[in-house]
Amino acid sequence: MMHFPVRKNRLIPAVLFLFCFSRTLFAAGRPVVTNISASAGTGKLINVSWALPSKPEQPVTSLIVFRDVKPIASYSQLAALEPAATLGGGDTGWSDSAADYADYYYAVIAVTGSGRYDIIIPSMNATVNGAHRKLPQQNAAADTSASAKEKLYPQGTMRETPLPYVDLLEGTNTSGTHMGKQAQDQAKLLAGNTAEYAAAKKAKPLDVYVFEEDLVSPDGGDDYFLFDALRTTFIRKKYTESAAALNKLLGTNRSEGVTRRAKFYLGESYYFSGNYQEAVKTFLTVSDVYPVLTKKWIDSSLDFMNIPAGDIPPADVSQ
Repeated sequence: MMHFPVRKNRLIPAVLFLFCFSRTLFAAGRPVVTNISASAGTGKLINVSWALPSKPEQPVTSLIVFRDVKPIASYSQLAALEPAATLGGGDTGWSDSAADYADYYYAVIAVTGSGRYDIIIPSMNATVNGAHRKLPQQNAAADTSASAKEKLYPQGTMRETPLPYVDLLEGTNTSGTHMGKQAQDQAKLLAGNTAEYAAAKKAKPLDVYVFEEDLVSPDGGDDYFLFDALRTTFIRKKYTESAAALNKLLGTNRSEGVTRRAKFYLGESYYFSGNYQEAVKTFLTVSDVYPVLTKKWIDSSLDFMNIPAGDIPPADVSQ
């Protein structure tokens, strides 16, 4: 029997593949919907869709949709929620009318003659990625949500000492990829899909991202300490030194805004240093504040975590 070596950096997709496979087996024959997804529709709508149970032991008489502002991952959490909608047993979709631009998470529970089947299986009958309504362009300036702030950068007044190399920011304001699709792609890589693996090897490192408030020198205070750390290390592509400087800054008592931005820059510093595992951990600490922005960086980090080190495209890094 031939034995093929398994790369250590493919352990994550291996675990993920086995986890998804075991959940599929668990759902077989049970009244559990699968393939749930949620995405922005027209206007205020968020469209939720799913696949009906395949040959359940008992016929599904109705479906109950639940909604929350955080992933629905346990029975206790489900029990505390009020149903957002009750649908027929044969429905495969529902449109939610969102009152704001927050990220929402959904779960669909089947009801049979024996009652509700209160089982939560993330990514099968409960979404693991938040979905929010589209932001109309003409009303963009009126929205104040964290997700909207990541995309909207009104022109400000430039003060003294602007950060050098501002041209590095071009093209960084793009949308993040969907984590559910990312997980599926990584499972395909594990299964030996050479076409998918070849596509992943062509992944390009992201461009440097800097928040608008850090582009110019502030008058003083905590913002200036962050600006100075960026000016002397991060913007000059000294990412190892940048990580050390930002960790030192985060070890002091700073304002909440500076702390959030410093953590994001720390994630970037790890990313450009090639420490993708630490990058993911760091981006996750501010994912609730910058959900759209962090998705893109986490997805890219996961891409590179599953590519052999010799195949990763070189980044312009000075250490």
